[in-house]
Amino acid sequence: MKIIERSYIDIGSWNHLVTTTENASVFSYSWYLDATAENWCALVNDDYTKGIALPYSVRLGVKTLYTPIFVRYIEWLGSEIDTSIINNAIKNHFSNIEVSIKQPLLGDRFKSFIYQTIPSNIGREFGSQVKRSLKKAINNDLEVEKSKDYSGVESIIVSELVGKYNGIDEVSIKALSKLFEAAKVEQRISVYEIKGHGGIVCITDEGTNLYLKGTVSSACKLAGGMYACLDYAINETIIDDKTFDFGGSRIDGVKHFNHNLGGKDVTYFGYTFDNGPVWFKLARIINNKWSKK
Repeated sequence: MKIIERSYIDIGSWNHLVTTTENASVFSYSWYLDATAENWCALVNDDYTKGIALPYSVRLGVKTLYTPIFVRYIEWLGSEIDTSIINNAIKNHFSNIEVSIKQPLLGDRFKSFIYQTIPSNIGREFGSQVKRSLKKAINNDLEVEKSKDYSGVESIIVSELVGKYNGIDEVSIKALSKLFEAAKVEQRISVYEIKGHGGIVCITDEGTNLYLKGTVSSACKLAGGMYACLDYAINETIIDDKTFDFGGSRIDGVKHFNHNLGGKDVTYFGYTFDNGPVWFKLARIINNKWSKK
């Protein structure tokens, strides 16, 4: 196995590996990584039957393996996993590692994180808040429509979220717009919208409908609009015999929201190894202190 930079990867073979790996996520497709990662390479064997995408940033000449915005984790693709080879190859290539991985590939020094899904073969259990909110949506005649046009939802995201929530700023919105467009080009985008009030944008693949981002106006939210959009998307996903993926959040309130809609917890793993040069560590400390002022 060897690490290959993006420009030298056989993209057709790489995407075939993603498609043929059971339960692989959309995060591993080349077009998704192209839209989200500053740079990426892959640890892969010669015939592209196993491997892992490795997104990275470069600061002051130092490479850091990281999890790009709108990517929950990287993941091993293919059936065979040799953790010793993977561990050595990644740590030899990257002195700094701040990454989330689907499988515990880099040893037992990890933090466990969770996200929520609704598999098609598991019955949904609604919380009382969901029942009340869906009833509100019906009483307020809120109609959810499905389309491929994300522009209306994107404008509501900008007006309702930018500057009000941590991590939602002009930079992240630009990245989100780029990802929306890439998904549309790949014909993998699904928009569930209450016209004029916002909605949610999902990305579909062979077995999953991934909730990427969305919101509705304040008035629509009070009328049950967000619950209505998600419920519509979830029901359609189950009918299509796919898993609905809430995308993941480490915010307790969001987790509770997902659980109320029937979400079940799934675990993934976070790793941090800081083996960069001393001067780089000091530069990062100074930068972090300055950025918080």
